[in-house]
Amino acid sequence: MKFASSGDWWAVRKDLGHTRATFLMVCSFILPLLIWCAAAYGPWWKVAYQITIPAETTRLQSVYTTGNRLTPETWKEFQDAVEKDNGEILSARESGQAATATARQGKKIVRQIHPIAVTNGWLTRGQEMDDEALRKTWIDLAAGKLEAEKEPVTDGNLAIVKANAEMLSAAGTGWPTEPMLKLLPQAAEEVSRPVFLVPPDVVARSFWKGITAKKADDTETGAERKTLLQRYGESWRTIICGFLLAIAVAIPIGILAGTFDFISKLTEPFVNFFSYMPAPAFGVVLMAIFGLDMGPKVMLVFLGTLPCAILTIAKTTRGLDPSLLEAAQTLGASRAQLIRTVIVPGILPNLYKDLRLLLSTAWTWLVIAELLGFKSGLAEIIDTHGRRFQFDIVYPAILMIGLSGFFMDQILAHLSRYFFPWVEQPKKGIVDKILSGVPAMIRMIKPSKPAPVAAAPASGNLPQ
Repeated sequence: MKFASSGDWWAVRKDLGHTRATFLMVCSFILPLLIWCAAAYGPWWKVAYQITIPAETTRLQSVYTTGNRLTPETWKEFQDAVEKDNGEILSARESGQAATATARQGKKIVRQIHPIAVTNGWLTRGQEMDDEALRKTWIDLAAGKLEAEKEPVTDGNLAIVKANAEMLSAAGTGWPTEPMLKLLPQAAEEVSRPVFLVPPDVVARSFWKGITAKKADDTETGAERKTLLQRYGESWRTIICGFLLAIAVAIPIGILAGTFDFISKLTEPFVNFFSYMPAPAFGVVLMAIFGLDMGPKVMLVFLGTLPCAILTIAKTTRGLDPSLLEAAQTLGASRAQLIRTVIVPGILPNLYKDLRLLLSTAWTWLVIAELLGFKSGLAEIIDTHGRRFQFDIVYPAILMIGLSGFFMDQILAHLSRYFFPWVEQPKKGIVDKILSGVPAMIRMIKPSKPAPVAAAPASGNLPQ
């Protein structure tokens, strides 16, 4: 077997072969993924307990609620404290010296079951304070009418549920006058990673759940609930509108500035000065002018993209081969003819490349733009769920932005082979080959038309 020397991989200003280039491109994606997996699944994280059934106890200074994650030591201390509280209640009952309980204390015990009732679909999140519904849940669970399909109830807690249900039934419409037993804390065992280090499989499941959801998540709050794809569509609308508006203004100004020094000196100094001013600084002004809906978002993308677009297109125009202009002028071309028949056709391939780069610039303004006025698009997901540290929902939205920009750029690069076949193109990469095969795949999927059946010749015309 022949092995490639290291010099073949490190040749100065020499393109690698197709196989090596493809291998390195795949590695550029796999290596960050491996680092992410090593950080998330490594053996250096301890076990943690995420509370699913909370409890209150005066034996601890801290109050733990649903979703809190505790270390094994704190979790054991928490459980022991609640068990001691129940032990005191039972001892008092046996000695005939049970304390007196108020209705408020009874309601606090009954509300303990709400988190697990929501998880199993017995109650909704809005019934957290619906004491009658909670009370009925205790009685139905004790009677075996409810099944814990998603979050099981431990045997210890089931015994407590039955004991308390008897007291609730005996109290009729009132509340027991003796203290009821507290539910023992329950928790889901998980790895104690930092909250921002979400494992890849969790992000992948959240991503799939988001793109396949047909209706908005019931847990999402806000004036208008939307699916991930609906918000994705809003982001595309903002980007496309802002970008098209920017290049519609920048292309004529950039070409004129690159052609006539008069236009260049008149516009480029101010545009260069304006490019150093951060576009988000105009957010308040844009909201005052265009309202709080889509207008300021589109205009922020426009303002963020426009200065860079004008300067880039002007530079590309100035880079046109001067011999082409001299030849056209020798043949008597006017200024308008020079622009229309020489400059514009001459800079089109490079102008196309500029627009690809400017589109990626427009994506960088998206998150800031969508937070102006009424939040919308993927930025609303990133901002709202990021504030709650729900990074399993935040990361899929960020990935969608990155994947959209990457694949859009690859598609535009592939199309340039058809738009400008006379320009020397780089070697086809793996993405180019996949895109080249798309038309053939579509033809394979599309059912072919049945072959026409030849009409049977009339009997009188049969050859003799």
